[in-house]
Amino acid sequence: MIVMRVGWIVLAVVTVLLGIGAATSPMLQIAECEIGVYSREVPNLEACHASIRSYFGTAVWPVLAVPVMVCLIPVFVPRQRVAWLATAALFAFSVVGFWALVFSSKPTLADLFGFFWPVVFLAALVTGLAQVVNFRRNGRGPLQPAP
Repeated sequence: MIVMRVGWIVLAVVTVLLGIGAATSPMLQIAECEIGVYSREVPNLEACHASIRSYFGTAVWPVLAVPVMVCLIPVFVPRQRVAWLATAALFAFSVVGFWALVFSSKPTLADLFGFFWPVVFLAALVTGLAQVVNFRRNGRGPLQPAP
């Protein structure tokens, strides 16, 4: 299970970096102002290029911490099932983020979850790799029944 723990720790670090990138990204990433459509929330070009963190304030940090916490769960509970559930949770957060981005008329904190879609693929890779290593360590293939 050390492979899975190390993989998920690296994934948590990547998630932190993505979160910092999301917070420092301009509002045009989650608003329609890049195409010249301004709103009450993003009224001009200056607001369009302001950071997401400057728009939402400190409320952005707890939202961005949620995917990091999800990545740390398999580190402390190193079970294959827990890792796959964490991967599913990250996928769900990404879907919620894209859903909020597409169907919301104004920028919301849920839009930030859309920044974490690369983590979903990495999580599936880490969990799948850990499962293969575990099968090989136990001397059986993934399709062979347990003794």
